[in-house]
Amino acid sequence: MKQNLRGVMPALLTPFNQQQQVDTDSLRRLVRFNIEQGIDGLYVGGSTGEAFLQSPQEREQVLEIVAEEAKGKVTLIAHVGAISTRESQTLAAAAHRYGFDAVSAVTPFYYPFSFNEHCDHYRAVTDSAEGLPMVVYNIPALSGVKLTLEQIDTLIKLPGVGALKQTSGDLYEMEKIRRAHPDLVLYNGYDEIFASGLLAGADGGIGSTYNVMGWRYMAIKKAVQEGDVQRAMHLQSECNKVIDLLIKTGVFRGLKTILHYMDIVAMPLCRKPFAPVDEQYLPALKALAAQLQAEGSTF
Repeated sequence: MKQNLRGVMPALLTPFNQQQQVDTDSLRRLVRFNIEQGIDGLYVGGSTGEAFLQSPQEREQVLEIVAEEAKGKVTLIAHVGAISTRESQTLAAAAHRYGFDAVSAVTPFYYPFSFNEHCDHYRAVTDSAEGLPMVVYNIPALSGVKLTLEQIDTLIKLPGVGALKQTSGDLYEMEKIRRAHPDLVLYNGYDEIFASGLLAGADGGIGSTYNVMGWRYMAIKKAVQEGDVQRAMHLQSECNKVIDLLIKTGVFRGLKTILHYMDIVAMPLCRKPFAPVDEQYLPALKALAAQLQAEGSTF
């Protein structure tokens, strides 16, 4: 079970149309494009997918469409996290019904839940997934939930937990988690430190920018596995040049604009209150799309 969860997995974007509805045709094209990049799996319905700006019905619709396009081709992880345990349980049951390989959930946020309440939440959601492994999603910078190492240790030992998505810049903590749990499936979360995360103990990654250059991250993983740290760091630097621009444009809308110029996403729109990309960045994003498209065709 755990071996199948390892690898490089784009955190899938959710395309929207001009009416702010899920663009199902673009979503299908995006899933196929990611698979063609040779990635190991897809992480569906996370923060990159703007899940918290969607209704539960829309989130389930996205899970169903992705399963139709990708089930049996790559590993599928459904992010079902929500503030409400009931909503997370409903989505976890849907993920099982659609044939996903695992579920994932961010720590419930906004309200100051106790750690025991977090544990109860994960137990309930895992039970609703009916045997699918749980990927605990730790992202303190956005969730506001700052787990201690001891609390992380407790969560990943809960029955049914199969992996940890560690979205943190603390690579010392990453190394300590790996040292304490040598068999744990451990994902690096921040794209800009993917190579460093692998060296600190992660055995895979889940990230937003994998959507437009997944082959680069696959090559970084291969270089690290072969002990070619110099090549891994060169590739990471090339990825970070892209990330530098995306930070200026806004990551999700910048990625969708690149995919729009690649003829994969019909409209480069995020859900409001996200605004479109500032027009001053469009020429640079168009040039980057052409560069990545040409590079990707050689992989």
